[in-house]
Amino acid sequence: MPYRQHLALVTGGRRHVMMGASQIDRYGNQNISCIGDWERPKRQLLGVRGAPVNTLNNPTSYWVPKHSRRVFVEKVDMVCGVGYDHAGYDPVVGARFHRIPRVVSDLGVFDFATPDHSMRLASLHPGVSVAQVAEATGFPLGIPSEVPYTREPTAQELKLIREVLDPAGARAREVAV
Repeated sequence: MPYRQHLALVTGGRRHVMMGASQIDRYGNQNISCIGDWERPKRQLLGVRGAPVNTLNNPTSYWVPKHSRRVFVEKVDMVCGVGYDHAGYDPVVGARFHRIPRVVSDLGVFDFATPDHSMRLASLHPGVSVAQVAEATGFPLGIPSEVPYTREPTAQELKLIREVLDPAGARAREVAV
């Protein structure tokens, strides 16, 4: 793809990006760059990469295979993916396509459907309790009075996953299947 077309694609809000997160906070700020102080990190990770452009210019959801207080933190060590508290909503300045539809972990599904755009538990995966999610989260999480269970895949969806999308079972390296 020519560079000009690439830029038009990545900045036009027409993609739904799915990324991982080494850290994510209550407003959806994501870190994939370093753990600890940027000038002297305890651990160096992937780096910022295209996270700022992706998150400001396209709806971006996150996949976290192991929900823990090390990942769901009060404040990320470095903002790579831009959350609701850092994204400007002035369409002239930018971020008009910024939106974080979902965060999916091995414990549940989360959204930002709160007045201040902080993370909220949208559904629990079968067999997981609200207490487990709260204990594994390093910040106060929005928890509705009734939390539904995440829909399980249909037989047709499971067949598609197991036989077409991932016949070698690579998904087992991230989550128990």
